[in-house]
Amino acid sequence: MNLRLDPWAAEYNTAYYAEVANREDDQVSLDTALEHAADDWQPVRVAPPETAWTDLFFLDGSRRVEARVLLEQDRRQLAFGAMGTYAVGAVSCCSHFSRPAIFIEDMRVKRICALSSGYDRVNEPTPLEVTALAPFQLGHLRYDIIPTEETDADAVVRKLQQEMLETEKVLAGNLADTHNNALIVVDGRRSLLSRERNLVGYVKTIHDIKINRAQLDVVQKLEQGERSPIYLVNPGRSEQQYFEWFLRLRDPRPWLYSLAGMVRLQAYAGSEAQMYLEDTVTLANWLSATLPKLASRQHQDPRAPQQLLPVRALETELRRRMGHPAILRRRITRFLSQD
Repeated sequence: MNLRLDPWAAEYNTAYYAEVANREDDQVSLDTALEHAADDWQPVRVAPPETAWTDLFFLDGSRRVEARVLLEQDRRQLAFGAMGTYAVGAVSCCSHFSRPAIFIEDMRVKRICALSSGYDRVNEPTPLEVTALAPFQLGHLRYDIIPTEETDADAVVRKLQQEMLETEKVLAGNLADTHNNALIVVDGRRSLLSRERNLVGYVKTIHDIKINRAQLDVVQKLEQGERSPIYLVNPGRSEQQYFEWFLRLRDPRPWLYSLAGMVRLQAYAGSEAQMYLEDTVTLANWLSATLPKLASRQHQDPRAPQQLLPVRALETELRRRMGHPAILRRRITRFLSQD
């Protein structure tokens, strides 16, 4: 029995949950022969190239459900609900690490009450104003009512997630438009982003392996700072094509599984992928030398090393701005008890 340890803390599930390597998908096509022949993949390690980026942004969001609720009328349940908060922001680093990292001013905190299908949409309810009920409570909490057409209990949590991802997309586009010389690394899949070419998707978990078994063998043997060859993913429409590659942030210990410390990076390709390939190779080489320097260690974060240190600091700040969950829960309880 050849058991290997997953380095992530148990409460974060696992970084790897792909059921089948090289899963068949009729809608997705792959070009794995951009840098090496498809049957002759080799690890890529080169000296880091010079970069024209003056800033390096890391963008992420955090969400939390403060209370599950049920909409009732005459003791009859009409809809499931969830009162929750999400926050989205970014941290700015100098691309040469010559100054301290700083949080951007445009951090966004939003509180919503998501309701599933079932309530009367003719008379849209006003936002829930959870006002301060005691002198020591500052301000009030405003939860906007956000409906979803889905009916199951978890639909409201998915709606909260969707709202957060949409806000991430808007903020990413704004940063790309206003910081032309910045590289923006967004936590999550590249498909969530716009066509801006200075946006990079950073995927910590491995749940969808598109390359074949022989190519995966090469990925499993990558060492710290090495990456796989870049491959092109076509999800069904040429304008939605994106580049993708694997990067090893840190060498795994002998007791860890073979893909420990691995991330996937995604960059825009579009319908004219060959035009952007050279720039993407330069980008991939620079990130291969840069991101391992920012990787966390086990005593710093339970999702080490995939949780980068700037993102860890950003998540801490976002959670602070969202407020303490126990206090929010208590205020919601007192507010609902007034009805």
